[in-house]
Amino acid sequence: MEKKANITVIGIHDRGESSPDTIESKGTCTWDVTDDGTNVIKGDEAKDESGEMVTTSFRITPTRIKMVRKGSFASVMVFEKGVDHVSTYNTPYGAMDMKVKTDILEVTEEKDHLCAHVKYVLEMDGQVTSNSDIKIDIESI
Repeated sequence: MEKKANITVIGIHDRGESSPDTIESKGTCTWDVTDDGTNVIKGDEAKDESGEMVTTSFRITPTRIKMVRKGSFASVMVFEKGVDHVSTYNTPYGAMDMKVKTDILEVTEEKDHLCAHVKYVLEMDGQVTSNSDIKIDIESI
């Protein structure tokens, strides 16, 4: 049964600069669980850190997370430990190849609470652009 939830996503991105960038997003979403146990999270439309309107959705299982971001900067990222996933990062200026190499993927599920933790390396057009750490926290309202 679909329910409303609060979602917090914290991303720490080390791009080799003096200190890592931390981005925190909070909002509301819908949360449903499919018959096969996949958690389907659909974020409400919100402004991102640049002021653009975006929607972000997740499909979360214990071993795989798929994140889809729609807006002027659109992407699909798949996190699966030990498996490299390649997709396209679309921008108003053109598209770039993007590779995600997941080192850690942890998912904790409870009745009204879901937490996920992912550590990964992001490559754009064959160059490492960041070592990233994302925490996703979803709690039903």
